Amino acid sequence: MSGLDRGLERALARGEELLLRAPVAGGTVAIRTSDGERVAAFGTAGPGGPPMPVDARLEIGSISKSVAGLAAARLAVEGRIDLDAPVRALLPWLELPLGAGEPSLRHLLGHTAGWIAGSDALPGERAQALALGETVAGSRPGAFFHYSNIGYVVLGLALEAACGRPYPEIARRLVLEPLGIDGAVTNLTGARRGELCRGTVPLRDDAPWRPADGIAEAPWLEPAGADGNIAATAGELLRFARALTDPGSFAASAPWLPEAVAVASAPSAPSGEGVLDVGPHLPAPGDRYGFGINAEPTARGTVLTHGGGMAGYGAFLVAHPEAGISVAVLLSGPGERPYAELLARECHAVAVGADAAPGGADPIGALQVPRVPLDLDPVSAGGVAGTYRSYSPWVPHLEVGRDAGGRLVLRAYAGVEAPTEDVPLVALPGEGARTFRVGSDPRLPERIRFEGVIDGVAHVLVRDGGRFARVVDR
Repeated sequence: MSGLDRGLERALARGEELLLRAPVAGGTVAIRTSDGERVAAFGTAGPGGPPMPVDARLEIGSISKSVAGLAAARLAVEGRIDLDAPVRALLPWLELPLGAGEPSLRHLLGHTAGWIAGSDALPGERAQALALGETVAGSRPGAFFHYSNIGYVVLGLALEAACGRPYPEIARRLVLEPLGIDGAVTNLTGARRGELCRGTVPLRDDAPWRPADGIAEAPWLEPAGADGNIAATAGELLRFARALTDPGSFAASAPWLPEAVAVASAPSAPSGEGVLDVGPHLPAPGDRYGFGINAEPTARGTVLTHGGGMAGYGAFLVAHPEAGISVAVLLSGPGERPYAELLARECHAVAVGADAAPGGADPIGALQVPRVPLDLDPVSAGGVAGTYRSYSPWVPHLEVGRDAGGRLVLRAYAGVEAPTEDVPLVALPGEGARTFRVGSDPRLPERIRFEGVIDGVAHVLVRDGGRFARVVDR
């Protein structure tokens, strides 16, 4: 059996296991090696839907950043933008976070502007950018890698200013069409909703998921910014991965591609997204982020990757130039959980002949660590502990409470922009009463503020502009 067949077989077997043990309805897997190209599907097209077709179109989430990074790299190699120019040279109306310095396009591309991860309160790109002035920068530009969706939203607006056309058109005309990916959707509006496979989320968002809990259709969102605006089939995403793996093969339609890929994949940040440490995978110590691409040095050459998560969708791509292997995985499942990465990395590791790669015997189980209930009594935590809700599908439910060690932490059980593990809340009295940094690292810019105090108990949680209301613990 060829590496292609072994890799695909292993990924599909793991996918079938996900259907039994995870809140996933179905998915598609595509792989290309020197032996050829294959696309396969498993499960259903959304909760209770028909069998998943191999040409189903799903949202690719933050892999859209790889498209944006390649667009910026193309404009740079063609001399149409200066990557080191301040962002405000293109967007003079932009109000920067407090203490932000003057970040450049390069800083936005490498997630080193020091900005918050994102704004969950507002759907419009310009409205999100305008709200930046109400936030705080955690580090000076270039000093610290901190993944930022809002950074790519602003990048897309800057590319619009440079090119004089809407960002969805930029992504399509500068990158996707020259690569022969004409069918991908770059404007996820209600008019295109019927073209997409339905997304899947856990039926409950306020407790750890169990198979008996069931799954539900994800709510519809209309992202248009450069941080996550594209839907594609597994075959189309595989073609994009192939463009990173073998850019020279696109010489006829995209002669700029080899130089642009070299620019986009060159490390531009001091660190990277990290590598999922469960399931078979190639170890990659010292990974670093480029422009929408994570560059991972391995014993078998540099591997280029990126993941994507949306409300109800998960995606992951692998491009391995030295091995000539490209992998793409799309799932109808919760985007905050790294199931697509698990499948893609396992498919790649097996295809490249690394069956002995680390990862443990039960990777799905390793991703479902039990969580001990928090102490949610507000009296024990200065009136801030408790359960909070918003109407945002990005982060629908939060808990604030004391863990077993007595730390005040933030917890969420679902939501693609919610924390996936308990995060310490560090009091910042110098920034205002009941104001906390989200995370122990002083370079982190996220803030939570508690308001609406009645009888010593806060009833409103403000998370970087997003407002949550205290509700009865259920």
